[in-house]
Amino acid sequence: MRLVFSAWKLQLRLLSRSSFFMSMALLTPVAYGAIALLMSGQGHVSVRVAIGAGLLGAWSATLYGAAEALFMQRFTGTLEFIVGAPKPLALSVAGFSAASASLGLYSVIAALAVSVVFFSDRLVLVDVWGTVLSLVLSLIGLMAVGMTLAALYVVTRQAIELTNVLEYPVWILCGVLVPASTLWPPLAWLGKTLPLGWSMDGLDAASEGRSPVLPLVVAAVLTMAYFALSVLLLRLVENLSRVKGTLTLR
Repeated sequence: MRLVFSAWKLQLRLLSRSSFFMSMALLTPVAYGAIALLMSGQGHVSVRVAIGAGLLGAWSATLYGAAEALFMQRFTGTLEFIVGAPKPLALSVAGFSAASASLGLYSVIAALAVSVVFFSDRLVLVDVWGTVLSLVLSLIGLMAVGMTLAALYVVTRQAIELTNVLEYPVWILCGVLVPASTLWPPLAWLGKTLPLGWSMDGLDAASEGRSPVLPLVVAAVLTMAYFALSVLLLRLVENLSRVKGTLTLR
């Protein structure tokens, strides 16, 4: 846990000093919240829309902060020390992903604050615990996906291209801003391959006063599966880098 905390602190410092990351975390929920307001035509932003807009910033932070974590460490000159340490690489990447999740939580808080301050909304929670649990599972699920992508980005060597491709389709398929039930069913089920797709179903259920238990249980199971997959892939990356004696990730 000490290594995870140190990696979290290091990555959070790096991200907080980046004007790109901070502007993305702050402006993304504001922009998409305003778009959702204009699309709804209701003159107010609901809790569901506000949290969804915040999770858009969380997904962007996951792609640029967690998925590209190993590339960022390479460019800052710390990757050699991380891989050479007698601790599993997955622990360090877990800390990096946790830092992105922290920025994601900031994005959600910013989106809720914007809804109250700029749109003068009184946000009402129908199911407080269901909403909070859905949000927590969404952020943890993004953390697991970020760890998996961190390993895959090394294997495919196409980090920037994959980031650009994945950013918009994923939040659409997972129903982050608009419920996935409005999509063509095969596309909606494609989003269910990610924990975020199920946790957003739980958020929809909590917002409508229905039980969110089933989708949140599925989201938790998928999250554990992605964590397990990320550990296996990162172990493979770590072993290959040591066998080949190179950390050239591109």
